[in-house]
Parts: sequence; C-alpha cells; structure tokens
Amino acid sequence: MSVAPQRILDFLRLLGGITTPLWLTGGVAVDFLVGGWTRPHKDLDLVALTSTRKFLRGELTTREFLLAQDGPWVTHWRLSGDGMVDPSIEIVFVEPAEPSTGTLVIPEGDRSGGIAGRYPMLPNMLDPFRTATLDGVRFRVCSAEGEWFARATSRALVKGRKVEPKILQDMELLKHLVPATRRRELAERAGLAVSSP
Repeated sequence: MSVAPQRILDFLRLLGGITTPLWLTGGVAVDFLVGGWTRPHKDLDLVALTSTRKFLRGELTTREFLLAQDGPWVTHWRLSGDGMVDPSIEIVFVEPAEPSTGTLVIPEGDRSGGIAGRYPMLPNMLDPFRTATLDGVRFRVCSAEGEWFARATSRALVKGRKVEPKILQDMELLKHLVPATRRRELAERAGLAVSSP
C-alpha cells in the first residue's frame, strides 16, 4: 500500500532532527533529486555509516521508532503506531570510504537475500553537504549518478531480483541529471549497454 506524500514528508521532518548523518536513497531520493513526486512510494530508503549504527539506533528509539528487523547490513524500522499508514524505513549501513562514499558489505550467510560481497559506491555518492528540497522539506541525498548506478547494478545485489518498471522509470528520470558521457562510463563499469541520449 502506498503512503501519502505528506506522510513521507512528515517522516523526513522527524528524521531530519537526527544528528547522525543519513542519506535519502531509492525512489523518494529520485523525487527529491528531480524536484517532484513521480510515483507512489511505500517505504523510505536511507544510507548510514556503520560507525554510526549504535548512536543512530538510540536516536531512532528516542523518536519512538521501533526496530522491526535487524540484519548485519540492513535494518527496518517503523513508527510506534498511531493508526496512520506509515512508510517502512530501511537503513542500509555501509563502511565509510573516501572521498565521501562507502562500501556495502554483505556477509556470507546473510538471510536478507543479498549476495555476499563488497560493493563499492561511487565517489562522492555520500557527500555530507548535498541536499535536495521537495515541498519545503530539505534532506541529505545520495548523488544522482550514484542512484542511477545503483539501479543499473541492482540485480547483482539480490538473488533473483528483476528489473521492475519503477527502476526503469527512475533511471529514465535520473538520466536528465547525469550527462550521457558519464552514463556511458557508468554503464561500462556496470557491464551494460546504454542507448544514446
């Protein structure tokens, strides 16, 4: 079930008060990057650094978020119920790397469906000063090229994952923010073919 955009913005306002760095990623991040709502959403995807995990857990708990699932590289949270349809919150933890980026580490034996390995993010994907604003709410976001690349390589992370139409839609929207020459470079890195602009 999709969540009303206003409710997503309410959650981001609440999360915006957290001092631990969080970056918006996924479908809502695309909307922030392009400056408008492009499709319905049911969750909020965020990225945080592994070194902040314990502190972040405390900050979320203080704000009445409940831990619904705790994995080695990803956690899921929900707000203690008020009867509203709320987005679930997924936080992916990455090892910090320079410059302003991270490496996703999925351990052997992980039960989330992720394929074990190390997945470096693009340089500057986690710039702490990059923000975007949508409907008056400002939040830290991952880079547009990082979001495009994440979708181009998403099948490599989870067994049996298919490229859903929403992923293709996101890539189409993001291509207007990532120059064609850079998309070609990223496509080569991802082992894909990219059509001309």
